[in-house]
Parts: sequence; structure tokens; C-alpha cells
Amino acid sequence: MQNIDALKKDINITTAQAYIEKIFNQLLKDYQNTKPERERIALWEENQEFSILGTIEVLTDDIRGYSFQIINNNSIAKSQEILNELNKLKIFEIPEFIEWYFTPEFDYPQMKHYAETLNYLRLLIIEYLRDLSLVL
Repeated sequence: MQNIDALKKDINITTAQAYIEKIFNQLLKDYQNTKPERERIALWEENQEFSILGTIEVLTDDIRGYSFQIINNNSIAKSQEILNELNKLKIFEIPEFIEWYFTPEFDYPQMKHYAETLNYLRLLIIEYLRDLSLVL
């Protein structure tokens, strides 16, 4: 019975890796589609104290890096440290981001969708790492 359980866990991990890769690749395409909106946001940000684009870029770099490790290495060293870091990267808990995101006059549907998908990928990685720690 243990072999069947181990096989199921391996299949779940492999499925999770494939799904993380799918979302990762979709984000790369989505990011390219946000260029006109990023240009408009950059103009607006010139007079702001907080950078929406900067916040999204930091989150993007971290999450892409962790995704890349999962996709290419099939494992991640220091998974508990990464879990802790990902749990801190809650873009939807940053007051300035929330204000920008929910203000109706900021009509940036592609950038908002990108931020949502990026956050979703963050949550997928957290789930993957938690499941992986149960297997090991």
C-alpha cells in the first residue's frame, strides 16, 4: 500500500509542477500584453510616493525565480525559508496597492489581471512546497 501512496504523491507533485509551469508561461505572455498599461501607469507614478510597477516587479522577480527552480530542478533547497518569504509577499495587503487596485478611475484591466495571476502563482508555489514537504 505504501508504494501506491508514494506513487500518488509523485503524480500529484508532477501535476503541480506542470501546472506551475503553465501559469508561469502564461504570465510571460500576459506581461508582454501589459506594455501599454505599464507605460500609462509609469506616467501616473511620476507624481506618486509609491510605485505600483516597482511593487509588481519585485513580486514578479521573486515568484518567477521560485517557479523557475520548481520547473527546472524538480525540487527546491531551503523550502521552509521560501515558504516564509512567499507568505510575506502579499501584494493584496499593501494599502497603496489596494487603493490603486480598487479605485475605479484606474482602468488597467490587464495589469490588474497580471497581478491577480501572479498572486495565484505565489499561492500555487506555497501549496506545492507544503505538499513537497509532506512527501519528503
